[in-house]
Amino acid sequence: MPPRLLTITGLLLTSLWLSQPVIADSALIDTAKLVGTWLAHESHPERGDIETVFTIRDDSTFAGAMTINNETVWTYGGSWALEGRSITWHYTQSSLTLLESNRTETDEILSLDDDTLTYRSGSRGSVSTLQRRQP
Repeated sequence: MPPRLLTITGLLLTSLWLSQPVIADSALIDTAKLVGTWLAHESHPERGDIETVFTIRDDSTFAGAMTINNETVWTYGGSWALEGRSITWHYTQSSLTLLESNRTETDEILSLDDDTLTYRSGSRGSVSTLQRRQP
């Protein structure tokens, strides 16, 4: 390969390498920030007010409840596991009958800070934002 072509090829490869986003510790989630009680509130024209409150515990368990128009329609609990940005929920308790395929769900945590948790549902693909519930 002629020296000029080697130089051009090297410059192209270097520019491609430098233009790639740097992913350092962004794949790690601080579990101390994950632990706590979280709230999601939605208003639907047909269903009304839907509120989900759940607690993520530091012993890798969780529990929660969903209410529609202030009436509890579902309670649940189980264990969770975190790998990188993926959190897997294993439902071991549910007031509603769950199909075996719905007993485990993996979501992608998109962002997490002291007050807000944003994730993409692995089963629905939708993005949801939760607010930390203060004690």
